[in-house]
Amino acid sequence: MTYKKYLSVAFIAALFLPLLSAKTVEVTKEELDLSSVVFIESEKEDELGFDTTEYLPEDFNPYTEEVAIESINFIEDDTVELGFDTSEYLPENFNPYKR
Repeated sequence: MTYKKYLSVAFIAALFLPLLSAKTVEVTKEELDLSSVVFIESEKEDELGFDTTEYLPEDFNPYTEEVAIESINFIEDDTVELGFDTSEYLPENFNPYKR
């Protein structure tokens, strides 16, 4: 049993041996000049398969930061079908909207 332990410790030590002689590499930090970055603009436009202007508000501009809350059309659908009658599990005269 001690022979197997000795071999396993020696094997693990042999794996870590190259780390002892590893040299640290000095990396010089350079300032990044943004004008030296080359931007390649993609010519391909994504095709969604439908006209998106039908779903956007009038005079929509994606590049403005201000969005009027009135321009958002909210459609509320309260009908959720759970597949069973929930009134059996709620107290009498239960009203979730009452404070």
